Amino acid sequence: MGNCCCCPDRGNGELLTDEVCGNFTIACGESDDVYFSQQPVTGTVSVFYDNGCAANLIVTVFNGATEVADFQVPNSPLSNVGNTRAVTFFEAFDRVQITCTDNSPPANACTGKFCITAHYPSS
Repeated sequence: MGNCCCCPDRGNGELLTDEVCGNFTIACGESDDVYFSQQPVTGTVSVFYDNGCAANLIVTVFNGATEVADFQVPNSPLSNVGNTRAVTFFEAFDRVQITCTDNSPPANACTGKFCITAHYPSS
C-alpha cells in the first residue's frame, strides 16, 4: 500500500500549516487587523467574542485590498461562556480584520480571542 495523508500536496511542493492565536481588545466603533501574512494562505479563521459593547463583531478577510468575505460573531450577553464562529476559506487571504461595530463611549471595548490555521505551499 502507498502512503496516505489527510491533505494532498498542491503542485510540486509540500503543504505547510501554521496556527496563530491571540487576544484582542478593540474600542467600540473601531477595527483592528489581527492577522497579516506576506504570502496569501488558505485556512480557518476562528473568533471567540467574550464580551463587549457591540451586538456583533464583524470579521473581514482580505487578499490585498480585495475583500474575500466577512462573517459576524454575535454577542451572547446572557451567557457566561461567550460565542465562537469559525469559517474555513479555500480562497487565498493575507489579512484578517475584526470590527467592534457599536459606537458606545471609547472607554468601552469588545474583547475575545482569535485563531487562524493557515495552509500554504512550502516554496
